[in-house]
Amino acid sequence: MIAKPFIEDSEDLYQNAPFGYMTMRADGLIVNINTTLLVWLGYERDEILLQKSFQDLLGMGEKIYFETHMMPILQMQGEISEISIDLKGKKTRKLPTLINGKRIPGSSAKESFFRFSVLNITQRKRYEVELIKARKQAEQTVERLKHINEGLEQFAYTASHDLQAPLNTISGLMGLLDKEGYLPPGSQGEMYYSLIINNTQRMKQMIKDLLDYSKMEGDEKEFEEVSLNEACSIALEMIEDQAKENNATFTIGELPVIVADKIQVIRLFQNLFSNAIKYRSDADPVVSVTFEDKEDQITVFVKDNGIGFKQEASEKIFGFMKRLDPHGSIQGTGIGLSACKRILEIHGGTIGAKSEPGKGSTFYFTIPKIARKRDY
Repeated sequence: MIAKPFIEDSEDLYQNAPFGYMTMRADGLIVNINTTLLVWLGYERDEILLQKSFQDLLGMGEKIYFETHMMPILQMQGEISEISIDLKGKKTRKLPTLINGKRIPGSSAKESFFRFSVLNITQRKRYEVELIKARKQAEQTVERLKHINEGLEQFAYTASHDLQAPLNTISGLMGLLDKEGYLPPGSQGEMYYSLIINNTQRMKQMIKDLLDYSKMEGDEKEFEEVSLNEACSIALEMIEDQAKENNATFTIGELPVIVADKIQVIRLFQNLFSNAIKYRSDADPVVSVTFEDKEDQITVFVKDNGIGFKQEASEKIFGFMKRLDPHGSIQGTGIGLSACKRILEIHGGTIGAKSEPGKGSTFYFTIPKIARKRDY
């Protein structure tokens, strides 16, 4: 069976089109208008047809625009396209529209008439208003966070100094007690002295780590070419005493040059190297650094022969102030690996670890060859 072609009624198609249609004479009088546009404007047909001009549907600013822009272009070029203009509906109703127009020439300029298709963009305008509002709120939030961060940085700086002052006093007084012989060897006082000094030093280290962490932002203006071999060398210089005390050996392969924040990259290696020594086994620490090239990024591996840990703890160790042995004999604040994670996040990279108790650990991080600052 052959299907009959679908034929639409041309008048119905005109009157109920998803667009508004309107025709006006050269003097602006509206001589035809479809039902769609009438509904949008809120008028009855007999209120507009041969009763109102196109200019009657315009505000003062729109009338000036119509006379100085729309009509001259229609007269010279014969058509206009996607003109954004507001039409006045009944009872102060405002209709944002996009208008396309075409001049239909007659035997004389006065006999020409103009056809317009009108797209209702009310919804689009609402979206634009919401978008502008959301953007403004986002800018205000960013500015507020900027002030908060500045305040927090100042607070961290002030707090660190205010906290360290009494700690320095405690350390000094305890040193005087020991120097003056008030703490004889083997006495209970010497034991208390040792506990106070150890905890004071730990508190000082925690304050320093917290202050360093609070300053960790990663300004993209400071991103530069960084030789990872040079970064490793500087990091080793910074932990030289710790490495010598533990008889640690470092084997660093040929590493690439990337674009990053040099100071942060050095801090990254310093934390990983220090961590490898801190969690050593009975054997002298042996640490190796290698890398893999992966197109626009690299993965660096820092492997040690330390005490290791259970693999299920591989995410926990990167948490802020998280330690696997919070009250153990190994000194630490739980901020070092968290700082490593933060540095990698700033550079758009990631960090992870593989380990097994008694068999050492391998920390690995992936970082773009040309890093771009990420906001977190």
